[in-house]
Amino acid sequence: MQTPLQPLENSDEINFFITEGAHRLATISMNDYGFLLSARMAQTYLDRAAQVLESTRGFDHAFFTEVSLLKTAATKIGREYAQFEVFCTDCERFDRLETNNWTEWVSKCAVRAISRGYRGTVSHHLAYKIRTFHSRVCSVLTGK
Repeated sequence: MQTPLQPLENSDEINFFITEGAHRLATISMNDYGFLLSARMAQTYLDRAAQVLESTRGFDHAFFTEVSLLKTAATKIGREYAQFEVFCTDCERFDRLETNNWTEWVSKCAVRAISRGYRGTVSHHLAYKIRTFHSRVCSVLTGK
């Protein structure tokens, strides 16, 4: 179980969140640590972004509407990353299975190639979604 993160108090902390988020998203997009860890990093970022949005204060209806939409988007993207994480875990488990003959080995190689391509496509798609989400969060937090 994750420990709750503290809300942001001032503009320096918001700027740090924005900068740290940009660096984290670059790592996620490049899959520097592999698909599975990238999915976990993305979920951590989305949890933190939801907390940041929860702690922000604004006084107009448009601000509250945008924050609500962003929190909903974070939840949806988080669910997609959770599904992707399960798929990556299953792929890793499949990779560790032993083969008994060359037919199974060839089949395993084909499935691994297909799943690797699929993970790349899904990862690219989710990275685009989370980068777009981060841009929207930054614009809400900075008021631009």
